[in-house]
Amino acid sequence: MRKSIKLFFPIFILMIFFHHSDAKAFEKVWETKGFHNPESAVYDAKESVLYVSNMDGEALTKDGKGEISKISTDGKIIDISWVKGMNAPKGVDIFQGNLYVSDIDRLVKINLKTKATKSFPIPNAKFLNDVAVDSVGNVYVSDMMDNSIHRVTKQGKVSVWLKDNKLEGPNGLLVIDDTLYVASWGIMKKGSTATSKMGNIKKVDINNKTISQFGSSIPIGNLDGIEADGSGGFFITDWIHGKLMQVSSNGAIKGHTFVGQGSADLEYIDKKKLLIVPMMKDGVVRAFSY
Repeated sequence: MRKSIKLFFPIFILMIFFHHSDAKAFEKVWETKGFHNPESAVYDAKESVLYVSNMDGEALTKDGKGEISKISTDGKIIDISWVKGMNAPKGVDIFQGNLYVSDIDRLVKINLKTKATKSFPIPNAKFLNDVAVDSVGNVYVSDMMDNSIHRVTKQGKVSVWLKDNKLEGPNGLLVIDDTLYVASWGIMKKGSTATSKMGNIKKVDINNKTISQFGSSIPIGNLDGIEADGSGGFFITDWIHGKLMQVSSNGAIKGHTFVGQGSADLEYIDKKKLLIVPMMKDGVVRAFSY
């Protein structure tokens, strides 16, 4: 009898955790083809356009084939190769007229008007992934394979800002006030991106680097992107299981829908109630209303 209870309990908890799921909450608005392993998207509110990173190949291959695309918010391609010559660009963010992009073992700064670039090498980086900028211009870059987060200051100083196994494969990053939110991939098996434990959302206090849990500690997926939903919760993607999810302010899954494996680092345009999801494996970018 006790054995049955042990088997049933985790399943029961997961049922409670996901019981509010509502696939009808998300409705596909448009889909644009022509990308090459698109990984991340960011909205430029000033120009009302989107920038999308294209790895165009393997995640750690330095071949100069990676590029940044520029598209409209209704999915029309403005320039598929807006910036060329990168390797495997992933996370993107915008701050004061510059686009910041992670590219395997460096952070690249691109001026949005002139396209002038500046590169910041990240020593000993293993797998740079997402990028997030705080209110004063410090850029945080996750290193998923090293359980670390690097920081490049506005003055260009590069450092390992935080390294801790509690990060559990840090992938997506988002700064809100003095908190860095981390969408974790999960605890990975040695030499593999396969996980022995899936990830969830962590909080890091930027002032003292304290790591805590956002909501429940129950694993919820191999998380990739994370964006604020405007209601104290988040929109997140699960790359492996192909889910787009909304997490409420208490950490419970409020709604989810299957969008396809390879759902990568998303963007949310609040004023348009539009979610932008790069689909890495399919070579498309999909938009969903919410």
